[in-house]
Amino acid sequence: MGSARGAESASRVPVRELLEQGRLLLEERAAGSAAALGGRVEVHIAEQAAARVADAPCVPMVFLPPGGRPTGKTSIGLRCAAQPWQIRVPAEVALLVPVPVPTRPLGAGAVLREGDWSLAEVNLAAWPRGVATDPAQMEGATVVRAVKAGEPIPPASLQSRAHLGAGDPVQVILNGAGFVIKATGKMLHQASPGQQARVQLDSGRTVAGILRDDREIEVRL
Repeated sequence: MGSARGAESASRVPVRELLEQGRLLLEERAAGSAAALGGRVEVHIAEQAAARVADAPCVPMVFLPPGGRPTGKTSIGLRCAAQPWQIRVPAEVALLVPVPVPTRPLGAGAVLREGDWSLAEVNLAAWPRGVATDPAQMEGATVVRAVKAGEPIPPASLQSRAHLGAGDPVQVILNGAGFVIKATGKMLHQASPGQQARVQLDSGRTVAGILRDDREIEVRL
């Protein structure tokens, strides 16, 4: 009798439709990241899911458990509305994005030139420490940590050609009402052209402005 009820329950649970709902929910949650990076999303749900869902004593509802990650290893949830049945089904969301990868091994001190990298589709979810994604930042950058051919480049392995760090000397242009003063100072933190930067002038005063490509900081007084 019990087995008959189980067979009846399994026959009325739309397993494929429920798993497809879960896949679409996971895909939708990761869509913003994919769009921002010009990539795409692939969702894989554990193979054992079908059997577990078929055992439900009801036609369950699909939901995303709170605190789930938008990419990488995650899960979907299924539960009954009026019965104490709930499960989580393991899933994995891949965020596939074209990124620069070295065409040959590059040692520390190498300066990147055109041809040293090519674009390859990489699952960013598999690289939690981050990956350099902008080809425009490659040309002229210096490798500070060796990188392997064919693998994505961690941001910490590169130093932009115009990257400045704490203590680097800069020229400061102070623009006031009807006057311009030039002074020298030192960077107080890391910054790249176009970013806000704080500088300590030789006089000891601290000012903030926009870093230019030519090692100048423009400060409006």
